Amino acid sequence: MKRREAVQRLGMSLGAMVALPSWAHSWSKEQFNGLEISNEELLGSIVETIIPETETPGAKTVGAHLYIARMVKDCYSSEVQNQFQAGLKSLEKLGFVSKSAGEREQLLQALENSSKEREKEFFAFLKNHTLRSYMSSEFYLNTYKNYNMAPGFYHGCVPV
Repeated sequence: MKRREAVQRLGMSLGAMVALPSWAHSWSKEQFNGLEISNEELLGSIVETIIPETETPGAKTVGAHLYIARMVKDCYSSEVQNQFQAGLKSLEKLGFVSKSAGEREQLLQALENSSKEREKEFFAFLKNHTLRSYMSSEFYLNTYKNYNMAPGFYHGCVPV
């Protein structure tokens, strides 16, 4: 390679590193907000109703509601996001957060057994993501699956 080309490539790579987008320099918690605060609280109470806390942590304790909010925001189309928000708003109108645990269960069972297809889909979506987030949480994997992120060890200097 010629020196001139090498210097040009080096200059271009240094220029690209300096001109990184702003999100690459300063990440903040505000950039990663999930749902609105009221919906986040509502979502937390819903997942806690699906997997309640007993002698083991419940879904809200392991952060399932934050996982769901993040998944909906980052991985689904705006149509699915709007349907999800509409489902949350319908539960919010019913005063889901202020109800007792038994009344919450009855409301969710009514959604599951509803004759309206949208309500059934909303509950199935929410239940599926709650279970998925709980079963992929650090607590569940370490406690029940004996998950080890890096199993075994690498011994590079072993006599052959």
